[in-house]
This record gives sequence, structure tokens and C-alpha cells, in this order.
Amino acid sequence: MNNSRSALLKTLAFHTIWNHAPTQAEWINTLESRDFDLDKEEVLCEIKNLTDSGDVVLRYGRFVFPDKMELLDEQRNNEIWNSRKMRTARIVTKWLSHLSSVRFVALCNTTAHGHARNNADLDFFIITRAGRIMTTRALAVLPFKLMRKRPTSGHEQDAICLSYFITDDGLDLSSHMLDSSDAGPRTPDRDIYFRYWFLSLLPLYDDGISTELWNSNRQIIECHPFSRPWISPPDLRVKQPKLRIPISSKFESPAKNLQTRAFPLQIRDLMNKDTRVMVTDKVLKFHVQDGRAQYLNEYRSECRSRGLT
Repeated sequence: MNNSRSALLKTLAFHTIWNHAPTQAEWINTLESRDFDLDKEEVLCEIKNLTDSGDVVLRYGRFVFPDKMELLDEQRNNEIWNSRKMRTARIVTKWLSHLSSVRFVALCNTTAHGHARNNADLDFFIITRAGRIMTTRALAVLPFKLMRKRPTSGHEQDAICLSYFITDDGLDLSSHMLDSSDAGPRTPDRDIYFRYWFLSLLPLYDDGISTELWNSNRQIIECHPFSRPWISPPDLRVKQPKLRIPISSKFESPAKNLQTRAFPLQIRDLMNKDTRVMVTDKVLKFHVQDGRAQYLNEYRSECRSRGLT
């Protein structure tokens, strides 16, 4: 099996286990290769060979393995909810953009891919100015908490999940990857989900910090030689408002004390024990239900079942 074919199939294997049928642009952008150089023309030629041979199916502009055709129907069925979810996401982002400490807001996961389930919540990734992360989170969450739009069991449809904040002096995300207590050494090789998650972010608000975020995570980018920085669609992009709420660092300490005391018991039990729940001056990450190790195991199993080393 040539290098291009192997890389394409292994990349498609990962998209399969997180239930995504990529477009050609997504497939190439996420193409995984660390041990050898790939030529883009050869990659394009190999995509044609895979579809011509029937090893991969192209339908509705997306690629799947022949035994995973149900992914196409699932995505097409879910796409009808996308307009509603994006309207909600822009409303949330407009509020966040009014906070002077917010520099970047992106959608994550299936909503970023445009085919979230009807009952799914909206996951956001946010970059704040240094020294203001706790204050920013408190103000960011407040209106949605008052409106009861935060995720709760049985009430997740379009709920606003603000569970991942970092500061602009902590853009290197390598320490957020799976560590030895999760699934081995903390490297991009181990945390394959994190890499694909990073590449699939959909920025809705960006003051320019995204370039620094991209460049600060070269160890992820180097695993995907054809990856390109994120592009925010013009019809979704939120511009910086003229009026912004000033956020001072002098409120950071009380904001931290108040919120830490209010954390649910599950958050307090997991806090800073591994990379699921991280609470520091540079990151607030509340992913109690973290399936990254499971994704890694499922990916390896998927590759083995398809004869991919």
C-alpha cells in the first residue's frame, strides 16, 4: 500500500469513528502523515483511485467507506437543524464579543461540522485576555444561567456549553492532551481526537489571535501536512462591537473564589487530577465526560479491522 493511500484510509478511519463523512477539502486538510512526505497531486490521484475501485464511496460531496453509508443519511438528516443552531451560536457569540476580555470564540464538535443532532447542545471554545479568565467566564455564563439555557440532563437542545476557556498567554495546548493517567505519554500521537478537534474549530469571532493559536500548536499541525488555518464564513462571522463591557483584572480573585466554591462536586473531585478538568490561571476546561481515550482505542480497532497498521 503506497503512502498516500495509507494516509487517506487511516484519516478516513478516524472520521468514521467520530461519525463524520468528510468532504474532499476536509479529508485533505486533516490528512495525517508524520513519517513520510506526501505530494498533493498524488493524494488527489489516489482519492480518484479509491473511489474508482469502490474502496471508498463519494456521495453528496462526502466520502465514506462502503460499509458506513448510514453516516451520509445521518448527516443529511441532521443538517436541517444547522440553520437554527447557527443562529443561536451567533447570538451567544455577539454577547461574548461585548466582553472586552474575549478575543476568540469558536464552535466545536458536530455543530462546527454542521450536522449536530437536534437535541445536542452548543459547545464553545473561548480565548480571553490574561488575568481575566475567571471574571470573563462568570459574565459569559450569567445570562444563559438566568435563562436556564445551560446544559442539564434532559434539557440539552441548543443549550449553551461554555466549558473550555484559555488565556492569550496560554495558547500552547500540548498540556491539555491525554497524559499518562489517561492513555500513555502526552503527545499528539496519543491524543488523536484532540488533533482533529483542533483542526475542526469554527471561529465565529476573532480579533486576530487565531493566527497565534495556530502557530503555537505546531506539533499538532505537523501531523497534518496539508492543514490550513481556520476560515470563518462571512455570513457567520461576528464583528467586534463598538461598545464593549470593560473587564478588569482586579475582580479576578473574588470571581475565582466564588466560582470555585460553586463548582459541582464532580468538578471539584476531578479538578487538575488529569486533563479532563483543568482549573488554572490559563485554562478552564470542564470535560467531565471525556471520551478521548475511548476514541483512541476505537480508532486503533478500526484501523486493524481494515488492515491498516
